[in-house]
Amino acid sequence: MSTGLVLRQENVYTFLHDRVQEAAYALIPGDEHPATHLRIGRVLATRTPASELEEKIFQTVNQLNRGAELITERRERNRVAELNLIAGKRAKASTAYASALTYLVAGRALLGKSDWKRQYAVTFALEFELAECEFLTGDFAAAEKRLSSLSRRSRNLVDKAAVTRLKVELYYTTLGQNKRAVDVGLKFLRQVAIDWSRHPTEEDVRQEYNRISEQLGSRPIEALAELPRMIDPTCRAILDVLTAIEEPSDFVDGNLRCPYHRQDGEPEPEAW
Repeated sequence: MSTGLVLRQENVYTFLHDRVQEAAYALIPGDEHPATHLRIGRVLATRTPASELEEKIFQTVNQLNRGAELITERRERNRVAELNLIAGKRAKASTAYASALTYLVAGRALLGKSDWKRQYAVTFALEFELAECEFLTGDFAAAEKRLSSLSRRSRNLVDKAAVTRLKVELYYTTLGQNKRAVDVGLKFLRQVAIDWSRHPTEEDVRQEYNRISEQLGSRPIEALAELPRMIDPTCRAILDVLTAIEEPSDFVDGNLRCPYHRQDGEPEPEAW
């Protein structure tokens, strides 16, 4: 007698038809469904090679999440939260933002307030990805609230820069709050010793150009292309913030973005 199962590959079976699967599922008492899903999810999570985990992440996480209420051991809750983070990022990369939110919310629910200390990296990542998905789905109030919380909880400059960049994008591209976008960026830059006014004078801009000219020395600008690529994560993060505030700054004060205009008869530095 046929069992309705067929061997697809080594040690992996699947139902011949969806109706057969539904009939088999109906034989399981309803109160046992979460435990059954959890067992299946655990098998998938432990037997899937690390190299194939991301490819099969959705089927694994979908099973685990349906039994997540039964997960009590802290280490396993952390692991399932990490898997939901992977699934959320993959869904977001495919522009499936609603699905991404589902995974990210599920992952965050597995962690508690104390995990900001015990599991900072995954907790921050889940919260940040949630904020970005809320932003992308048009829930701007939720995104702003979450980003404000992340601003206070961020432990390092790279994370602070990521939050700042997203806040700048939120205020500038969707809320039309150019001054606020610039102020958020400038506030972060002051933490890394870049202290700029929202309304720099011509003299302020002249001094900045002179400083750049001194750093370039006799090298032509073209020589910059031959320098090694920037790999320091903190420097790259700072540059991301500088790039983010470039456009909104143009609506706040031309001197904050536009090049310095030389006075009549003033020589142009050789390095420009």
